[in-house]
Amino acid sequence: MSASVLYYPHIEIADPKWLKTALLLWDNVYRIVPTTYAPADDDDTKRAVDAGHVRPVTLEKPDLQGIADDFRGFLQALPDLPAGLEPGGEVSQLHPEKVDATLYPLLDQYAQGGSKGGWIELPSEIVRGYMFYLSAKVAERRQLHRCTDSKYSYAISTYFTEEANFDEYLYNRESPGFYASLILQDVLPINVEGVPMDHILRVAQSSRDERLIFRNELQRFTDGLRDCRSKDHAETVLNDYKQDLLRAKDNLKRAQGFLGEHDRGSLLTMGAPVALTAFGGLVAAGVDPFDLLTLSSSLLLGAMAAYTDFSRATAASANPYGASYLVSLEREFAGTGNFPAFDRYLEEFVND
Repeated sequence: MSASVLYYPHIEIADPKWLKTALLLWDNVYRIVPTTYAPADDDDTKRAVDAGHVRPVTLEKPDLQGIADDFRGFLQALPDLPAGLEPGGEVSQLHPEKVDATLYPLLDQYAQGGSKGGWIELPSEIVRGYMFYLSAKVAERRQLHRCTDSKYSYAISTYFTEEANFDEYLYNRESPGFYASLILQDVLPINVEGVPMDHILRVAQSSRDERLIFRNELQRFTDGLRDCRSKDHAETVLNDYKQDLLRAKDNLKRAQGFLGEHDRGSLLTMGAPVALTAFGGLVAAGVDPFDLLTLSSSLLLGAMAAYTDFSRATAASANPYGASYLVSLEREFAGTGNFPAFDRYLEEFVND
């Protein structure tokens, strides 16, 4: 499992608390930064940059060569455009100095209408979808997992990393497999406002072994979810994996010292392919995969979308860039039992 993640879909990390939390699990956070752009970072992010733990990805020719055509080819190959990418003949105008929230300055080479009064004119489908596509391709070339602080970006990016391996009927409960979210409630702290970044980095270094073990157990568990073929076998194997994952989680919490045994922290979510037989092995027979299923007091699982062809879905160990993470610091999701409706966010993107 990769020790680093690519942050998406923006350049600036909006919340320094998020960065502190992410660095307690991963060694480095990468982000795509054009060479002509200086991120408007807060002091904590600057400290992490100076320490080498927030790193730029400089786009190279292989990153950009033909990617606009590849993206258009991706759209043209779809049997139906998802509602969230319907162009409708619209053209969006973006200023190179003010496109951080949506696209990067390098996109001016893909403009269809050139520039107008200093603004870049881009087709709306590029504005709406290009960054998700680009982040997936950049992560693929560098074998990085991806991580975001936006629950909507986490859900929608699935459509691109899974290469649109879904159709309109996302809720096909008879599918052999699903893209699902595995949610852990109490791994990482949420109240780190007053903790100096230097202390966060020292704790991350001192808990390096525990972080590695936890990440490896998380990958082993999600790989098992993908590879289940027999319900009887799944019940034994996956419950064993689950116990190893929970043990590694508790060891990491103790090593870092921010959370007590019963404390609820930030929401850590990992997206992964899950076989239908895995749902049967982890919970009672007849369960609806689209319900949020409780696997333990701090571990939950719920499907986001049914695959059109589950044989094309690849586990994180074989396809690191396909693994996407959400670290959410929204307090209403911490310890309240109210969780993001990831399946609904994706369904709205596909079908509006």
